[in-house]
Amino acid sequence: MAIDGLSESLVGKKVSVKTNNGESFEGVIYAFDQKQNCLALFEPGSQTNKSRQTFKMLNTSYVTSVTPVADSTETYLNEQFRKGDLPKINTEKIQERARAAREKREYSMGADVTIEAQDVFDAIERTLKCSWDGSTIVILDVVELKAPYKPEDLKAKEDG
Repeated sequence: MAIDGLSESLVGKKVSVKTNNGESFEGVIYAFDQKQNCLALFEPGSQTNKSRQTFKMLNTSYVTSVTPVADSTETYLNEQFRKGDLPKINTEKIQERARAAREKREYSMGADVTIEAQDVFDAIERTLKCSWDGSTIVILDVVELKAPYKPEDLKAKEDG
């Protein structure tokens, strides 16, 4: 499906994009490929956080409208982007985020527990601090949930 006004002539222009699920994005069209139904939208960092630049890849099959938000003759991509060079990526920061996520996930993984038990733990952990004590889920350090992980299996933790 072709979107009115969407063409390669908009590359480098600031636009507002709306999708069929109600999302809206504002940024500069970095690339557009009609055959692949793909739109790359560059979102520059805010005035207070210029380092928070992002790219969004959008499937144009889900885009309902693309509207230029400024003078259509003005191009926002600087010479660096026109040559195809992307902004520098802080790989150390990415590696640190990945390491922290891996450690958090390892901490959350129960040893020798069923998939269902892990699912229960993950659901509780979204809202309450919990940890594993063998195959027992410890919630807020005061409540224990033992297998088979039903409401009647909740007990106050006994301090020994």
